[in-house]
Amino acid sequence: MSDGGSSSSDDNDMPELVQGARKMKVSDEDREFEDEDKLIDSLKPALDLFSKKTFRTAEECIEHCRDVHGMDLNVLKKRHNMDTFSYIRLINYIRTELPSPGFVMALSSDSKWEDDKFMRPVIEDDPLLMYNFDDDEDSYDEDENGFGIDISRDLNDQIENPRRKLGAESVEDVVLRVRRELQQEMDTLHRQLQEKEAELARCREDMLKMRTAAQSLFSGMEEGGKGGGASSSSAAKGSVVTVGDQKTVEEDYSYFKSYAHYSIHLEMLSDKVRTESYRNALLKNSSSLAGKRVLDIGCGTGILSMFAAEGGASNVVGVDCSDIIYQAMDIVRENGLQDKVNLVKGRLEETELPYDSFHYIVSEWMGYFLLFEGMLDSVLAARDKYLAPGGSMIPNRTTISLAAISDEKRYGELLDFWDNVYGYKMKCMRAPILEEASVEVVPSASVCSEPALVLDLDLNTCSVEDTQFDTQFTLNITRDCNLTAIVGYFDTYFDLEEEKVSFSTGPQATPTHWKQTIFYLPSRLSVKSGQQLTCKIVCKRMKCDSRALKVALTIDGQVYKYTVD
Repeated sequence: MSDGGSSSSDDNDMPELVQGARKMKVSDEDREFEDEDKLIDSLKPALDLFSKKTFRTAEECIEHCRDVHGMDLNVLKKRHNMDTFSYIRLINYIRTELPSPGFVMALSSDSKWEDDKFMRPVIEDDPLLMYNFDDDEDSYDEDENGFGIDISRDLNDQIENPRRKLGAESVEDVVLRVRRELQQEMDTLHRQLQEKEAELARCREDMLKMRTAAQSLFSGMEEGGKGGGASSSSAAKGSVVTVGDQKTVEEDYSYFKSYAHYSIHLEMLSDKVRTESYRNALLKNSSSLAGKRVLDIGCGTGILSMFAAEGGASNVVGVDCSDIIYQAMDIVRENGLQDKVNLVKGRLEETELPYDSFHYIVSEWMGYFLLFEGMLDSVLAARDKYLAPGGSMIPNRTTISLAAISDEKRYGELLDFWDNVYGYKMKCMRAPILEEASVEVVPSASVCSEPALVLDLDLNTCSVEDTQFDTQFTLNITRDCNLTAIVGYFDTYFDLEEEKVSFSTGPQATPTHWKQTIFYLPSRLSVKSGQQLTCKIVCKRMKCDSRALKVALTIDGQVYKYTVD
């Protein structure tokens, strides 16, 4: 009976233990969910990347960025091969620089946020920085035991608890390790970039060879088929071959690359004569620009586009083939003009623009001796395709003038120098100096004749053919002296309705970054006050490089030939 009684007592106790255990298990599960909810509630709300809206969790915020703003982290992750550190830099980059979602999605690389400065949180305890970025699409790294390693949580734990040890590894060791890993990653990317650039250079070289071979092949076929008859090509007819016709963007790579460097833009923007003339033309004619569309060719840093927007233009489109366009986009956003100014990368002749016509086309296209670089080709192509009826070019007119100069000091430094160099004759060194026009600032006191106008271009009506010219002119000498060179310069006119603006690059005006173009004579020419020199200039493009010029000057029957390149 005692055994039976003991068994009965055990039976009565067992259900209570099982029931208690079940209650304990349910209670633990509930506690886990409650702890998770408390953890979420303890975090700051997640601030949207592109608005002031907030969300309870980082996941909700990221889904909102994808569904509403169109910025998909998974797409960016695949495109840029992003890791946790790159993700952190991306979030802080967006919060710091405030780019648009479309701009972020359009980027072809992660260079915008690769700087380590973006590792510093913009918002303290930002929930988006604690988001498990590597958890998406099964992108966990695995250790040797097969357990998932969550790098982002590990990193966030170190940020929030800097005194906590990861095993035997101190916080300082973790920081050093992460820095080493980042440096290794940067070294690898730099090496890959160099390899890609070398490969690209080889491809460009191969394309040039193929293009040359194809041109030679088709040229031979055309000549053979016509039996030596006259060619119907534009070149055979004597018309001008434009830069766009002669060179592809790849072949013109070095030209566009030169405009990607900051130094050339610093030089141009520091030229007050140039920049303030454009600013005055656009801002002091605001009634003409108000509500109008403006096209800016070769926009560079976007300064003229911003002048046009400030002057009242409703929409401004800037086009540039150089990589400086990316800095220009940042500049436009930095000044809050992105709603008015739209920048497009590409060569004008090959680029689709958002509008079919523009009321004004503005461009600072002038090169040395006005026509060097051949950028006017693109400007005239834009005019013929996009200028609306009744519209105008800005500037609308340019001229080239020539004058005689006598500068004995400079002539001695540059040419007489080679007659005796430490007792040796080096006269052969004079030839390259005499063959190539020199770009210098000419002292106004050295001018010894009245200026002679040799070219007058109406940019609203002229053609590319007008950039090659043959002009007879007379130089009226103003004093007795030895003539040492002929100087060339250009003047620019903005003949708008409200206020006319102009500037000169001549030796009598304030110096500009264009300076003047000097054609030195092989020997001094003695002249008298009141003497008239009968002269002629022939200016054409070089066949091998349509951006360069060849100039022939005839002075009293003697011909002198030069290049401007």
